[in-house]
Amino acid sequence: MSAVYFGGFWRWTSDVQQPSDARPSSGAAINSPEPSADSTGSPQATDNLSPMPTPRPIASSVPLPTGDGRTSFTDEPVPWSLLLGQASCRLQGEIKFLNHNTYDNQDAKFIYSGVDHPARNIFWTVIPQDDLSVGPNIFGRLVLPNGENLLSITLPENPKYEQYELTAKMQYGRLVDDKGNFVTVGGNVKVFEKQCDGKITVVLP
Repeated sequence: MSAVYFGGFWRWTSDVQQPSDARPSSGAAINSPEPSADSTGSPQATDNLSPMPTPRPIASSVPLPTGDGRTSFTDEPVPWSLLLGQASCRLQGEIKFLNHNTYDNQDAKFIYSGVDHPARNIFWTVIPQDDLSVGPNIFGRLVLPNGENLLSITLPENPKYEQYELTAKMQYGRLVDDKGNFVTVGGNVKVFEKQCDGKITVVLP
């Protein structure tokens, strides 16, 4: 800080250097930083930042993720890399009809794993034989390769019996090499049928 005398008045000057990028302004200076945009375009404040924790790897169980990180699919084929084992399915629960058109589903489910394609079929057997309509009967719109689904049942106009048992088998495909091994590339698609474990009981009023 220094003072210079100019014929009747003193002028004080500062020796403190201004930043090289300082710009003149007609108003008061604003010291708050502008928000920066993240990758999604949303503004983020840059002041009062705290260090982010370093992410740690998380162990995952099979099936391994695909290249885009997905392990479930609807209405599209499943990558062969997720289908190197056998498929399976099972039935559980009971359905009790309250009247001809209404029933109580008591945890009656079709549970499956390892299905490769939405065009694979599900075949139902009704014991004793009658004209019950049972679904689902195709994997279109079901989550693949693994999932579970409630049943839908329609009775014939005049059911012959008061109780039925439902069993099922399903189709699934695998990419198979010349030695019969499941592979991810270089094989031919072979369709198998799997008998499901368990049964579902249908009880009429």
